[in-house]
Amino acid sequence: MKIMNIGAVISLTGLVLLLSPSPAPGQLAEGERDTLFIGEARIQPSVRDLARREGAELELDRAAQTLESQFIQAVSATRVFQLVDRKRVEDIQAEQAFAAVAVDPSDPRAARMYKMAGARWAFLPQIDGFQVRTDTVQFQVGRESMTRKYFLSALVQIVDTTTGELLPDVPSIQLQEVETVEMAGVGQAKPSDAVLVNLARRMAGQLSQEAVATLRPARILAITGEQIMINRGSDAGFAPGLPVEIYAYQSIVDEETGEVFRNEIPVGQATIVRGDRRQSYGRISGEDLGISTGNIVKPLRAPADPAPLAPATWSGGREETGTEIAPRRPSPDTPGSSDRPLSW
Repeated sequence: MKIMNIGAVISLTGLVLLLSPSPAPGQLAEGERDTLFIGEARIQPSVRDLARREGAELELDRAAQTLESQFIQAVSATRVFQLVDRKRVEDIQAEQAFAAVAVDPSDPRAARMYKMAGARWAFLPQIDGFQVRTDTVQFQVGRESMTRKYFLSALVQIVDTTTGELLPDVPSIQLQEVETVEMAGVGQAKPSDAVLVNLARRMAGQLSQEAVATLRPARILAITGEQIMINRGSDAGFAPGLPVEIYAYQSIVDEETGEVFRNEIPVGQATIVRGDRRQSYGRISGEDLGISTGNIVKPLRAPADPAPLAPATWSGGREETGTEIAPRRPSPDTPGSSDRPLSW
């Protein structure tokens, strides 16, 4: 193993300890393929109330249904867990309903229910934010343009069925999708279902990657010169061109609370150059501070917050894109909409 200088902060002995993987809380033992139950995508009541008030409840339900199916597919594609058939959980829920027992997902009794169904872990996705904003401009020449912006926020609660505890690390993602229809006929600038489905698919992909990495992060399986082999492929988001950070780590116990933390030390970076759905290969870039097999690999992603929509600008004034559903209004600069309309 090649170890380069890390500096005075970490001694050689400490680095060797860091490079020896030890399980962190909630992490799976090496070689295991634990069972997993994925709950339905719940919608927080306040989110539904807001969508109903703004007339976007149909879009919210569409996003939730797509998120649920895409999340199951995305987690299954990682091949890290064996998914539990929902029918087994539904049978147990039916028995509880017969006994008039209501169980909240965060209640320890819910964890026992998942465990009885054969699940070691439970992923419980939840939508905690949704909004649709529409800005439509109607021109007097019989045309209109529409800008429609979707916002979706979701998280995944992770339940350890052996203890009934919710893991403190809760993957949470916020995404936006913008659709623009230019110069359509009046009444023809309709939103498309494809944009909403794409938003939910993106959300499912990122949430699955974050949730799976919480329990079993990607690791280096082999090192050959400047090349590293990683036990994750394109299904987990490790596509060619993706920059990644490599960490050595150790588990540290808080003496006061007994809680276990994972101390991660950056030891290098790499760029994914090739791979398939199951595995990928990266080329080490920059300084090698002790990269070793078993190190954790995490994608280096762009900031989650998207750039705001640019304001609409007319020569007769400047108008910010609003935060609410905007009324139809004529543009003073549209040909044919001034005091002297065009002659055809």
